[in-house]
Amino acid sequence: MKLISLTLTGNNEALIGDAIQSVVGWVDQCLVIDTGVTDRSLEVARRVAGDKYVERKFPWVRDFSAARNFALDAAHELGADWAINVDTDERIELRGEELRQLCEKAPEGVLMMFDGTHTYAKERVFRLPIRVRYTGPTHEAYEAFKVGAKTLEKARFVELPKTPEEYRRKFERDVDILSEFTGKHPDSARYFYYLGDSLQNLGRQEEAVVAYRRCAALRGWNEESAWACYRCAEALLQLKRPRDAIDECAAGLARHAGIAELAWLAGFAAWQLGDAEQCVFWALMAVPMGQYKGNFKLARRISFRNPAALYEGPYDLLRFALRRLGDAAGADEAERHYQQALAARTGK
Repeated sequence: MKLISLTLTGNNEALIGDAIQSVVGWVDQCLVIDTGVTDRSLEVARRVAGDKYVERKFPWVRDFSAARNFALDAAHELGADWAINVDTDERIELRGEELRQLCEKAPEGVLMMFDGTHTYAKERVFRLPIRVRYTGPTHEAYEAFKVGAKTLEKARFVELPKTPEEYRRKFERDVDILSEFTGKHPDSARYFYYLGDSLQNLGRQEEAVVAYRRCAALRGWNEESAWACYRCAEALLQLKRPRDAIDECAAGLARHAGIAELAWLAGFAAWQLGDAEQCVFWALMAVPMGQYKGNFKLARRISFRNPAALYEGPYDLLRFALRRLGDAAGADEAERHYQQALAARTGK
Protein backbone atom coordinates (compact mmCIF):
# COMPACT_ATOMS: atom_id res chain seq x y z
CA MET A 1 0.00 0.00 0.00
CA LYS A 2 1.31 3.43 -0.96
CA LEU A 3 0.51 6.45 1.22
CA ILE A 4 1.31 10.01 0.07
CA SER A 5 1.03 13.33 1.93
CA LEU A 6 -0.43 16.35 0.11
CA THR A 7 0.54 19.94 0.87
CA LEU A 8 -0.72 23.01 -1.00
CA THR A 9 1.58 25.99 -0.65
CA GLY A 10 2.06 29.58 -1.62
CA ASN A 11 4.71 31.63 0.20
CA ASN A 12 5.01 29.70 3.48
CA GLU A 13 8.72 29.12 3.97
CA ALA A 14 8.46 29.56 7.76
CA LEU A 15 5.75 26.91 8.12
CA ILE A 16 6.05 24.23 5.47
CA GLY A 17 9.13 22.49 6.88
CA ASP A 18 7.48 21.48 10.16
CA ALA A 19 4.29 20.48 8.35
CA ILE A 20 6.16 17.99 6.20
CA GLN A 21 8.35 16.92 9.11
CA SER A 22 5.20 15.78 10.92
CA VAL A 23 4.47 13.14 8.22
CA VAL A 24 7.70 12.39 6.36
CA GLY A 25 8.68 9.53 8.66
CA TRP A 26 5.65 7.37 7.86
CA VAL A 27 4.48 8.29 4.33
CA ASP A 28 5.98 6.99 1.09
CA GLN A 29 6.12 10.35 -0.69
CA CYS A 30 5.48 14.02 0.12
CA LEU A 31 3.67 15.73 -2.73
CA VAL A 32 3.87 19.54 -2.66
CA ILE A 33 1.56 21.59 -4.88
CA ASP A 34 3.07 24.94 -5.89
CA THR A 35 0.20 27.44 -6.24
CA GLY A 36 2.50 30.38 -6.99
CA VAL A 37 5.54 30.26 -4.71
CA THR A 38 8.06 33.10 -4.94
CA ASP A 39 9.94 32.54 -1.64
CA ARG A 40 11.99 29.57 -0.33
CA SER A 41 9.01 27.33 0.49
CA LEU A 42 9.82 24.69 -2.13
CA GLU A 43 13.49 24.65 -1.17
CA VAL A 44 12.59 24.09 2.50
CA ALA A 45 10.08 21.35 1.63
CA ARG A 46 12.61 19.61 -0.62
CA ARG A 47 15.24 19.64 2.11
CA VAL A 48 12.89 18.17 4.74
CA ALA A 49 11.30 15.53 2.50
CA GLY A 50 14.56 14.41 0.91
CA ASP A 51 14.15 11.63 -1.63
CA LYS A 52 10.43 11.45 -0.82
CA TYR A 53 9.84 14.91 -2.31
CA VAL A 54 7.55 15.31 -5.33
CA GLU A 55 6.37 18.64 -6.77
CA ARG A 56 3.58 19.68 -9.07
CA LYS A 57 2.47 23.17 -10.15
CA PHE A 58 -1.11 24.48 -10.04
CA PRO A 59 -1.69 28.19 -10.80
CA TRP A 60 -3.93 29.75 -8.12
CA VAL A 61 -7.49 30.45 -9.34
CA ARG A 62 -9.17 31.60 -6.06
CA ASP A 63 -10.60 28.12 -5.56
CA PHE A 64 -9.32 25.72 -2.87
CA SER A 65 -11.48 22.87 -4.17
CA ALA A 66 -9.85 23.02 -7.57
CA ALA A 67 -6.42 22.88 -5.96
CA ARG A 68 -7.30 19.99 -3.63
CA ASN A 69 -8.87 17.95 -6.42
CA PHE A 70 -5.77 18.53 -8.54
CA ALA A 71 -3.57 17.31 -5.66
CA LEU A 72 -5.64 14.15 -5.11
CA ASP A 73 -5.57 13.38 -8.83
CA ALA A 74 -1.80 13.94 -8.90
CA ALA A 75 -1.34 11.55 -5.97
CA HIS A 76 -3.32 8.88 -7.82
CA GLU A 77 -1.15 9.41 -10.90
CA LEU A 78 1.87 8.75 -8.68
CA GLY A 79 0.42 5.36 -7.78
CA ALA A 80 -0.84 6.17 -4.30
CA ASP A 81 -3.59 4.08 -2.72
CA TRP A 82 -4.25 6.67 0.02
CA ALA A 83 -3.40 10.35 0.47
CA ILE A 84 -3.32 12.47 3.63
CA ASN A 85 -3.79 16.25 3.60
CA VAL A 86 -1.41 18.34 5.70
CA ASP A 87 -1.58 22.09 5.15
CA THR A 88 1.43 24.28 5.80
CA ASP A 89 -0.05 25.62 9.07
CA GLU A 90 -0.95 22.12 10.31
CA ARG A 91 0.90 19.30 12.02
CA ILE A 92 -0.26 15.68 12.06
CA GLU A 93 0.07 13.86 15.38
CA LEU A 94 -0.64 10.11 15.16
CA ARG A 95 -0.59 9.68 18.96
CA GLY A 96 -0.20 5.93 18.63
CA GLU A 97 -2.68 5.52 15.76
CA GLU A 98 -1.65 2.73 13.38
CA LEU A 99 -2.67 4.69 10.32
CA ARG A 100 -1.16 2.46 7.66
CA GLN A 101 -2.81 -0.63 9.12
CA LEU A 102 -6.14 1.17 9.35
CA CYS A 103 -5.90 2.21 5.71
CA GLU A 104 -5.15 -1.34 4.64
CA LYS A 105 -8.23 -2.69 6.44
CA ALA A 106 -10.65 0.22 6.07
CA PRO A 107 -13.77 -0.34 3.94
CA GLU A 108 -14.44 3.41 4.04
CA GLY A 109 -13.34 5.91 1.42
CA VAL A 110 -12.34 8.62 3.92
CA LEU A 111 -10.75 8.69 7.37
CA MET A 112 -11.44 11.80 9.43
CA MET A 113 -9.38 13.39 12.22
CA PHE A 114 -10.31 15.72 15.03
CA ASP A 115 -8.42 18.94 15.46
CA GLY A 116 -6.06 19.28 18.42
CA THR A 117 -8.79 20.68 20.69
CA HIS A 118 -11.28 17.93 19.75
CA THR A 119 -13.72 20.63 18.64
CA TYR A 120 -14.42 19.43 15.09
CA ALA A 121 -13.40 16.72 12.64
CA LYS A 122 -12.26 17.05 9.03
CA GLU A 123 -11.75 14.67 6.15
CA ARG A 124 -8.05 13.96 6.27
CA VAL A 125 -7.10 10.62 4.63
CA PHE A 126 -8.54 9.67 1.22
CA ARG A 127 -8.74 6.39 -0.66
CA LEU A 128 -7.59 6.87 -4.26
CA PRO A 129 -8.83 7.37 -6.83
CA ILE A 130 -11.42 9.63 -5.23
CA ARG A 131 -15.04 8.91 -6.13
CA VAL A 132 -16.39 12.33 -5.15
CA ARG A 133 -14.71 15.70 -5.48
CA TYR A 134 -14.26 18.77 -3.33
CA THR A 135 -16.67 21.63 -4.00
CA GLY A 136 -16.66 25.28 -2.96
CA PRO A 137 -14.01 27.99 -3.36
CA THR A 138 -13.06 28.15 0.35
CA HIS A 139 -14.09 26.08 3.39
CA GLU A 140 -14.29 23.45 0.69
CA ALA A 141 -16.64 20.49 1.18
CA TYR A 142 -16.06 16.80 0.56
CA GLU A 143 -19.21 14.65 0.72
CA ALA A 144 -17.62 11.82 2.65
CA PHE A 145 -20.97 10.13 3.34
CA LYS A 146 -21.05 9.09 -0.31
CA VAL A 147 -17.94 6.93 0.11
CA GLY A 148 -18.20 6.08 3.81
CA ALA A 149 -16.25 7.81 6.56
CA LYS A 150 -14.68 6.84 9.87
CA THR A 151 -13.27 9.21 12.48
CA LEU A 152 -9.93 8.13 13.92
CA GLU A 153 -9.80 7.74 17.68
CA LYS A 154 -6.25 8.90 18.46
CA ALA A 155 -4.71 10.87 15.59
CA ARG A 156 -5.14 14.65 15.48
CA PHE A 157 -4.30 17.49 13.13
CA VAL A 158 -3.02 20.50 15.02
CA GLU A 159 -3.48 23.90 13.43
CA LEU A 160 -0.99 26.61 14.35
CA PRO A 161 -2.45 29.82 15.78
CA LYS A 162 -2.41 32.86 13.52
CA THR A 163 -1.56 36.40 14.48
CA PRO A 164 -4.47 38.87 14.58
CA GLU A 165 -3.25 40.38 11.32
CA GLU A 166 -3.04 36.95 9.66
CA TYR A 167 -6.58 36.17 10.78
CA ARG A 168 -7.84 39.52 9.51
CA ARG A 169 -6.32 38.92 6.06
CA LYS A 170 -7.79 35.40 5.94
CA PHE A 171 -11.29 36.56 6.91
CA GLU A 172 -11.20 39.46 4.45
CA ARG A 173 -10.10 37.08 1.70
CA ASP A 174 -12.93 34.67 2.55
CA VAL A 175 -15.56 37.43 2.68
CA ASP A 176 -14.43 38.57 -0.76
CA ILE A 177 -14.54 35.05 -2.24
CA LEU A 178 -17.74 33.93 -0.50
CA SER A 179 -19.70 37.11 -1.20
CA GLU A 180 -19.09 36.53 -4.89
CA PHE A 181 -19.84 32.80 -4.62
CA THR A 182 -23.11 33.12 -2.66
CA GLY A 183 -24.24 35.82 -5.07
CA LYS A 184 -23.91 33.29 -7.88
CA HIS A 185 -25.18 30.33 -5.80
CA PRO A 186 -27.97 31.69 -3.55
CA ASP A 187 -29.07 28.21 -2.44
CA SER A 188 -25.66 27.12 -1.05
CA ALA A 189 -26.35 26.88 2.68
CA ARG A 190 -22.79 25.87 3.57
CA TYR A 191 -21.23 28.97 2.08
CA PHE A 192 -23.69 31.34 3.73
CA TYR A 193 -22.60 29.77 7.01
CA TYR A 194 -18.93 30.42 6.33
CA LEU A 195 -19.68 33.88 5.01
CA GLY A 196 -21.35 34.57 8.36
CA ASP A 197 -18.36 33.09 10.18
CA SER A 198 -15.91 35.35 8.36
CA LEU A 199 -18.08 38.44 8.85
CA GLN A 200 -18.50 37.67 12.55
CA ASN A 201 -14.77 37.28 13.00
CA LEU A 202 -14.29 40.70 11.42
CA GLY A 203 -16.74 42.19 13.92
CA ARG A 204 -19.43 42.76 11.30
CA GLN A 205 -22.16 41.22 13.46
CA GLU A 206 -25.24 42.62 11.71
CA GLU A 207 -24.09 41.25 8.37
CA ALA A 208 -23.19 37.95 10.02
CA VAL A 209 -26.74 37.61 11.40
CA VAL A 210 -28.14 37.98 7.87
CA ALA A 211 -25.79 35.32 6.48
CA TYR A 212 -26.41 32.84 9.31
CA ARG A 213 -30.17 33.24 9.01
CA ARG A 214 -29.94 32.60 5.29
CA CYS A 215 -27.99 29.40 5.97
CA ALA A 216 -30.53 28.24 8.56
CA ALA A 217 -33.47 29.03 6.30
CA LEU A 218 -32.03 26.91 3.50
CA ARG A 219 -31.95 23.86 5.83
CA GLY A 220 -29.24 22.13 3.84
CA TRP A 221 -28.08 19.85 6.70
CA ASN A 222 -29.67 19.65 10.16
CA GLU A 223 -26.48 20.01 12.20
CA GLU A 224 -25.18 22.86 10.07
CA SER A 225 -28.55 24.61 10.03
CA ALA A 226 -28.83 24.36 13.82
CA TRP A 227 -25.26 25.55 14.31
CA ALA A 228 -25.94 28.54 12.08
CA CYS A 229 -28.67 29.46 14.58
CA TYR A 230 -26.15 29.04 17.40
CA ARG A 231 -23.62 31.32 15.73
CA CYS A 232 -26.39 33.79 14.88
CA ALA A 233 -27.37 33.86 18.57
CA GLU A 234 -23.74 34.57 19.47
CA ALA A 235 -23.73 37.53 17.09
CA LEU A 236 -27.03 38.78 18.54
CA LEU A 237 -25.55 38.65 22.03
CA GLN A 238 -22.63 40.73 20.76
CA LEU A 239 -25.24 43.20 19.52
CA LYS A 240 -26.83 43.17 23.03
CA ARG A 241 -30.04 41.52 21.81
CA PRO A 242 -30.43 38.60 24.26
CA ARG A 243 -34.18 38.11 23.66
CA ASP A 244 -33.54 37.66 19.95
CA ALA A 245 -30.68 35.31 20.80
CA ILE A 246 -33.04 33.09 22.81
CA ASP A 247 -35.47 32.96 19.89
CA GLU A 248 -32.62 32.00 17.58
CA CYS A 249 -31.53 29.18 19.92
CA ALA A 250 -35.09 27.85 20.00
CA ALA A 251 -35.18 27.94 16.19
CA GLY A 252 -31.94 25.96 16.15
CA LEU A 253 -33.36 23.28 18.44
CA ALA A 254 -36.26 22.92 16.00
CA ARG A 255 -33.67 21.99 13.37
CA HIS A 256 -31.62 19.61 15.53
CA ALA A 257 -32.90 18.90 19.05
CA GLY A 258 -29.64 17.20 20.01
CA ILE A 259 -27.49 20.36 19.99
CA ALA A 260 -27.03 20.88 23.74
CA GLU A 261 -25.07 24.09 23.20
CA LEU A 262 -28.20 25.83 21.92
CA ALA A 263 -29.99 25.29 25.24
CA TRP A 264 -26.87 26.36 27.13
CA LEU A 265 -26.54 29.58 25.10
CA ALA A 266 -30.24 30.34 25.59
CA GLY A 267 -29.64 29.96 29.32
CA PHE A 268 -26.73 32.37 29.15
CA ALA A 269 -28.91 34.87 27.28
CA ALA A 270 -31.62 34.48 29.94
CA TRP A 271 -29.01 35.18 32.62
CA GLN A 272 -28.04 38.35 30.77
CA LEU A 273 -31.70 39.37 30.85
CA GLY A 274 -31.75 38.86 34.61
CA ASP A 275 -34.16 35.93 34.39
CA ALA A 276 -32.58 33.35 36.70
CA GLU A 277 -35.57 31.00 36.58
CA GLN A 278 -35.50 30.68 32.77
CA CYS A 279 -31.72 30.37 32.95
CA VAL A 280 -32.16 27.30 35.17
CA PHE A 281 -34.71 25.71 32.83
CA TRP A 282 -32.50 26.16 29.79
CA ALA A 283 -29.43 24.85 31.65
CA LEU A 284 -31.32 21.74 32.73
CA MET A 285 -32.31 21.18 29.10
CA ALA A 286 -28.64 21.27 28.07
CA VAL A 287 -27.48 18.55 30.48
CA PRO A 288 -29.16 15.44 28.92
CA MET A 289 -27.47 15.87 25.53
CA GLY A 290 -24.08 16.95 26.87
CA GLN A 291 -20.89 14.95 27.23
CA TYR A 292 -20.56 15.00 31.01
CA LYS A 293 -23.81 13.45 32.27
CA GLY A 294 -25.66 13.24 28.98
CA ASN A 295 -26.23 11.13 25.89
CA PHE A 296 -24.12 13.14 23.48
CA LYS A 297 -23.43 10.16 21.20
CA LEU A 298 -27.14 9.73 20.46
CA ALA A 299 -27.10 12.99 18.49
CA ARG A 300 -24.67 11.42 15.97
CA ARG A 301 -23.00 14.76 15.42
CA ILE A 302 -20.20 15.12 12.91
CA SER A 303 -18.61 18.51 13.20
CA PHE A 304 -19.51 21.70 15.08
CA ARG A 305 -19.32 21.79 18.87
CA ASN A 306 -18.46 23.92 21.89
CA PRO A 307 -16.73 21.57 24.36
CA ALA A 308 -17.13 23.84 27.40
CA ALA A 309 -20.89 24.05 26.82
CA LEU A 310 -21.07 20.27 26.53
CA TYR A 311 -19.30 19.72 29.87
CA GLU A 312 -19.23 22.38 32.58
CA GLY A 313 -21.25 25.12 30.88
CA PRO A 314 -24.76 24.19 32.12
CA TYR A 315 -23.51 23.77 35.69
CA ASP A 316 -21.74 27.11 35.47
CA LEU A 317 -25.13 28.69 34.82
CA LEU A 318 -26.87 26.62 37.50
CA ARG A 319 -24.42 27.45 40.30
CA PHE A 320 -25.15 31.16 39.89
CA ALA A 321 -28.82 31.06 38.92
CA LEU A 322 -29.88 28.68 41.70
CA ARG A 323 -28.08 30.75 44.29
CA ARG A 324 -29.84 33.86 43.06
CA LEU A 325 -33.14 32.00 43.43
CA GLY A 326 -32.29 31.10 47.04
CA ASP A 327 -31.55 27.40 46.44
CA ALA A 328 -28.21 27.19 48.24
CA ALA A 329 -28.13 23.38 48.33
CA GLY A 330 -28.85 23.16 44.60
CA ALA A 331 -26.18 25.76 43.88
CA ASP A 332 -23.63 23.82 45.93
CA GLU A 333 -24.50 20.63 44.05
CA ALA A 334 -24.15 22.48 40.73
CA GLU A 335 -20.76 23.80 41.86
CA ARG A 336 -19.61 20.25 42.56
CA HIS A 337 -20.74 19.08 39.12
CA TYR A 338 -19.17 22.16 37.54
CA GLN A 339 -15.75 21.32 38.98
CA GLN A 340 -16.03 17.63 38.02
CA ALA A 341 -17.20 18.43 34.47
CA LEU A 342 -14.40 20.95 34.00
CA ALA A 343 -11.86 18.34 35.15
CA ALA A 344 -13.40 15.74 32.83
CA ARG A 345 -13.01 18.08 29.85
CA THR A 346 -9.55 19.44 30.60
CA GLY A 347 -8.01 16.44 32.36
CA LYS A 348 -6.98 18.70 35.25
